[in-house]
Amino acid sequence: MPGSPVPFPFLLGAIFMSFLVLGSHLKEKFFTRVTTSLIFLIGSFEVVMYGMMVGFAWVQNEWLIMTFSAVGLVSLIITNISFTFYYNRDIVHKDIVFEKWLHFFPRSKIILPPACLLLNFKCSKILYSGFYGLESCMAKFGKNMVYYRVMKMCTYFSWVFAYGAIYIADVIIIIKIDWGYQLLILGYETAIL
Repeated sequence: MPGSPVPFPFLLGAIFMSFLVLGSHLKEKFFTRVTTSLIFLIGSFEVVMYGMMVGFAWVQNEWLIMTFSAVGLVSLIITNISFTFYYNRDIVHKDIVFEKWLHFFPRSKIILPPACLLLNFKCSKILYSGFYGLESCMAKFGKNMVYYRVMKMCTYFSWVFAYGAIYIADVIIIIKIDWGYQLLILGYETAIL
């Protein structure tokens, strides 16, 4: 039996995050990178959304949806682990300019790797987002192409394996699940976000 689902919690959260980015843009138009800020803020929802899709599909005995959602979730987790590994190995310890910059912002050095590992590798985009003009969001890279290479590699892997599986699950959810189930709401949200 369908219950009463929470009406689009992640979509509402994304709208709230968009207002934060709008505030940042209005305050610091020159420094704020709007798209980058939106990606790192909204991207932090993905692991939770995909985990909830797996959980709700399991509870509703929707094995095909659960399988595709689980593949997407595991792919995203693998991407997060890979990015964190390469970030620590190739960027933090080999980019002298970035290492000096981190000396002035030690919280970034402490908080960013666990955030990228547990939430989403896109959280690293805060480093150069210019969010509210904070200097801690304007990293200096000596080898910025190394960072972008790692980011591109993880992004492409995520597009193919994580988003591919999630979009297939979304299509199945939208076709198969009736209104009134939270799984349908999550299907719409993950398709939009």
